[in-house]
Amino acid sequence: MKKPTIVITENFHPQVIKAKLAPFAKVLYANSNDDLKFYLQKADGLISLVTNKIDKKILNYGKNLQVVGNFAVGFDNIDIEECFLRKIKVINTPNVLTQSTAELTLALAFAAARRFPEGEALCRSHRFDGWHPQMLLGQELYKKNVAIVGNGRIGKAAGKLFKAIGCNVNFVSSKEQRTQVIKKLKAADIVSLHLPYNSKTHHWLNPQKISYLSKHTIVINTSRGPIVDETALIKALEQKKIFAAGLDVYENEPKIPKKLSKLKNVVLLPHLGSATETARKAMAESVISGVLQVLDGKKPKNLVRVKPRKKL
Repeated sequence: MKKPTIVITENFHPQVIKAKLAPFAKVLYANSNDDLKFYLQKADGLISLVTNKIDKKILNYGKNLQVVGNFAVGFDNIDIEECFLRKIKVINTPNVLTQSTAELTLALAFAAARRFPEGEALCRSHRFDGWHPQMLLGQELYKKNVAIVGNGRIGKAAGKLFKAIGCNVNFVSSKEQRTQVIKKLKAADIVSLHLPYNSKTHHWLNPQKISYLSKHTIVINTSRGPIVDETALIKALEQKKIFAAGLDVYENEPKIPKKLSKLKNVVLLPHLGSATETARKAMAESVISGVLQVLDGKKPKNLVRVKPRKKL
């Protein structure tokens, strides 16, 4: 039986690819967008990263494409509806990166609350001249009110971790009534964002919602950058209208605004939510397994459910 041809946009986990994919498929590595367009012409499957935009123009090259596997839990980089129209299945990697991202959320909260970047900069620049009673006073997280925006797997896991250290946790749904959202934001000491990105969640944290936060509030984002109006957040941090922010994602990633990078009251990480060996290996196994199952005529558990476009 002829092996299917699968194009991958990056060698995301060499050991897993060698053991779980290479024996069952012809693997083509697309090292550029031109490579991707060329290889897709003879591909049965594609495994992409969240940084690859798989839109209609790219899909036009995949005349025989049956499945797109996204090496991520989110899939906002893929034109899902176009895939549905072309009967192309979409696979993602749910569950396996939940804990790693939830743990990073808590780490960002601690780092922002206790002013880790400022403390480390002080030590690395050899300006630390001894203990002082008023030096870099931060906040304790114990008994703080945490607003978890989004009650999916990662949001719920982060909520459990915050509860474990004695925080009061309230979940904020994107479908919740405006008055309830405002009430929870006003009471929040920490706002942690865990929404999927789409047209409805674009700039969910906007200037108006930021205005409800207090000068003691910490904003954490480990979901997608465009969920936050970055310009409005920078302004709030500059004017000390909120205490701090901990960010793992950015609106125009990988670009980080110079104003943001110069602020002392923000913790910046380079999209490390799932960056553990355990999570990345599991992600590789999950996406490969799902793609191969589709090509074998099976229905994998990590198949993205797609709703058809509404007729106008």
